[in-house]
Amino acid sequence: MPAIVPELVNMASDPTVSTTDLLRRALVVARRLAAPELVDWINSELTGYKQEEVPDYRRLNGQLVAENPYNGVMPFFAPPEMTELLTDFSARQSIPELIRLQTNEAGIFSHFPPDVEQTLIRMMRESMGVAMRPALRFSTVQIEGIIETVRSRILDWALDLEGRGIIGEGMTFTQQEKLAVQQIHNHFGDVSGSQIQISSSGSTQTQANTTGANLEALKGLVQALAAVLEPAQGDVADELRSELATLKAQADSPKPKWEIIKATARSIKTIAEGTAGGLIAGLAQPHIATLLALAAA
Repeated sequence: MPAIVPELVNMASDPTVSTTDLLRRALVVARRLAAPELVDWINSELTGYKQEEVPDYRRLNGQLVAENPYNGVMPFFAPPEMTELLTDFSARQSIPELIRLQTNEAGIFSHFPPDVEQTLIRMMRESMGVAMRPALRFSTVQIEGIIETVRSRILDWALDLEGRGIIGEGMTFTQQEKLAVQQIHNHFGDVSGSQIQISSSGSTQTQANTTGANLEALKGLVQALAAVLEPAQGDVADELRSELATLKAQADSPKPKWEIIKATARSIKTIAEGTAGGLIAGLAQPHIATLLALAAA
C-alpha cells in the first residue's frame, strides 16, 4: 500500500479529484497524525461554518442588486457607508454546497435578514418609487476561488509533511512521525488578516495580541451607548438599543464573535454619523474607531 502523504500530494495535484474527496482523505491524515487544528479546519470545510468566524478567504464582496420580477436583477445603489457593510459577506457553506452553487452560471444570490430587507425595500420605495427584493450577487469565479484556496492549502500542508519525511506507511504513522507533527504549527484559518503559516517550533514569530484591547474597546462602547440611550426616545434610539443588545451579548460571551461585533460597530457608526446627532457620535466614536482598528489588525 502506498504511503498516505505522497498519495495526498498526488490527489491535491490532480484536477480530476473532487475537493470533497480530497478533504476527506486529508481528514484521515490529520486525525491519524493527531493534529486537532487541522481536523477542526477540515471538518468546517466539509460541513460548513456554524458559529465560528470564517477564514479570510471566505470573506467575499457581493454586488448589491434588486430583483426585478419582469427584467431580472438590476444594480441597487445605497449610501457608500451602508454599501460597505451590506456587501461584506461571509461564505459559511460547506465545500460540497459551494461546488453545487458553482454550476449556476447566472451567479449566486444571497438574501438579507428580514429586518435589513425591509429597510432596503423602504429605501427603494422612497428613492425609486418601486419596491423590489434586495440581494447580494456573487460570481462563480468568487466561489471557485474559495474551493481552489482550500485545495492549495491541503497541497502546501502535504508537501510540507513530505519534505520533513512525514509520509506514513500505508494508512498509519510511526510514533516519531506523530511527535514530529506536534512541533509544527499550522494556521489554516487566517481569521482577521493573519496568513497561513507552516513553521517549526524553533522559528520565531511575533503576533500582536489585541484580544484584551478589543474587549476594552467593546466594553467602553457598550458603556458609552448605555449612558446616552438611557433617557433617549424615538426610532433612532430604539434602533441603537437593538444594536447595543447585540454588543452586550458579545461582551458577555466567553468567545466573542468579532465578525458580529465589527458589523454592529459599523452599523452604529453609520447611525451616529448620519442621524443620531453629535452627542452619540461624540461619546461612541472614539470607542468605535478603536474597536474597528484593533479588530482589523
